[in-house]
Amino acid sequence: MSNRKERIFWILYGMVLVLLFLLSSTDLIIKEKETQVYAISVIVEDTVDDNYVNFRKGMDRAAIEYNVDVSFITLYDEGSKKQQEELILREQQDGSRAIVVSPVDSGQILQLQADKRVSVPLVFLNSEISSVGDELSARITFDYYQMGQELAKQVLAEQPIGQRFYLLGKRQSDQISRQFEDGIENVLTAAGCEVIRLQGGQADERKKQVETVWEQDFGRAVMIALDPVSLTEAAQVLSDGERTAGIGGLYGRGTTVRLLNYLDRGVIRGLCITDDFTAGYLSVRTAVELAGNQLVPALGYLESHYIRREDLRRTEYEKLLYPIE
Repeated sequence: MSNRKERIFWILYGMVLVLLFLLSSTDLIIKEKETQVYAISVIVEDTVDDNYVNFRKGMDRAAIEYNVDVSFITLYDEGSKKQQEELILREQQDGSRAIVVSPVDSGQILQLQADKRVSVPLVFLNSEISSVGDELSARITFDYYQMGQELAKQVLAEQPIGQRFYLLGKRQSDQISRQFEDGIENVLTAAGCEVIRLQGGQADERKKQVETVWEQDFGRAVMIALDPVSLTEAAQVLSDGERTAGIGGLYGRGTTVRLLNYLDRGVIRGLCITDDFTAGYLSVRTAVELAGNQLVPALGYLESHYIRREDLRRTEYEKLLYPIE
């Protein structure tokens, strides 16, 4: 009798051990929930990522939190509509579940959607467009028109009457530069200011224009760059002490380390900055939500600020300009 009880005990004990082994090392009984990894592509309008450093930090943070495999792609030729279209179609073909795009030509991408050539959800970065038809899409952007207005108001408050205002920009301005310009001109023209638009072709030509303005309108010229590239070029020309002192001020927008250094040195007098980290984070998060067929509420405009040299040491701006990854 005793031996029989022992055999039953050892049989039951062995069965428990087998059950525990199956539970711990296989999914025959309890299947683990598979973590879905989303492939997301981010395609910008530029050939380098200088203006996307903080954006990429936010993008990488979201990629970790939402299990995303992100491909960040720049163009080979700056401002090439055809190349951006080819990249969008290529990434879709290669399996991207959603695409974040900073459009070279918004109308062209809308047409791709209308023609059903793009079937994956799109997140439009720095663009006023959202979508066409029933396509899933969203928008992540800043109010560049209001940003231009705010910059112009600050400039007018700092500059004496009688200054001449020069707007610097590339010949083929992007959509956000045009909105920024419209906001600036709205305020300056309403105040009766003389506004002169300079449009250079190549970088050397644009730099030459800055030198000419400095020489011919010494002390009276106030220069406002419409895009980060033009602002960087102008700051290079005006970076020595004599030239910096020879203009009323240099202003613009951007968040690159180079531009912040020029602001700190006093070469740039005022700068509009954007919360690029949040833009990068929200772009990836929104792309994941769209890829999962979720409806995404309108986010509105993201945060932007006008800062001067003394603002660089303020805690709230340090966190915005130098976010921790």
